Amino acid sequence: MLNLSQALPRSTIALQRHPSESIFNISSPVSSAHSEAQNPKQDGLRGVLARIGCGQVLLRRGKVIELSPAGRAILEREARVDASHETLYGAVKQLVHRAGAQFPAGSTSWLATSTKEGFTALINQVANAWSDETIALILLDLDAHPEPSPRTLQRLFGFTAAETQLALELARGNNLIDIARSRRLSRTTVRSQLASLFVKTQTRRQADLIALLGRLAVLP
Repeated sequence: MLNLSQALPRSTIALQRHPSESIFNISSPVSSAHSEAQNPKQDGLRGVLARIGCGQVLLRRGKVIELSPAGRAILEREARVDASHETLYGAVKQLVHRAGAQFPAGSTSWLATSTKEGFTALINQVANAWSDETIALILLDLDAHPEPSPRTLQRLFGFTAAETQLALELARGNNLIDIARSRRLSRTTVRSQLASLFVKTQTRRQADLIALLGRLAVLP
């Protein structure tokens, strides 16, 4: 079980892990303290999870052994510093403390977390998901804005490059005034592009458009 004060104790349980036992099959075993190794078979799933604000962290014996880029971003934001192994694990302990839950060895747990609000909650947990002492944490970042793939937008709706960029900025939570300023465009131009997005997506309001973009984040 994940202990907030010390590393996980050693035991006689074999440390052989079978990737198929991971619910998300995050990556193949590696020896580094916090790996971001790429696996072509899982890049698509990782990309989807990252676009909806979901990161993955693997722990074993008080160490972060693997994590996705989205998982690293969540932990670094929690630690508020460039993450070393120690600060990464410290950030994990902060999340666990806020959740007020226990995380047994071999379990996979889903946590919803907001750094802005200082909130973390355990959503679901599966015991004995791993054959060893691994603990998997799936972190849903409540501060994130689901962001679709540019290629998906262009294939589905025929967006131009400029329209695609506007759609992504809107999905990230930016307003039209700031978007126009950052892209050095007139408000008239940006509003014209927004009108084109409405026509191509068959939406009528900006809120409906943003909701649609969020749903499309699950597509590759």
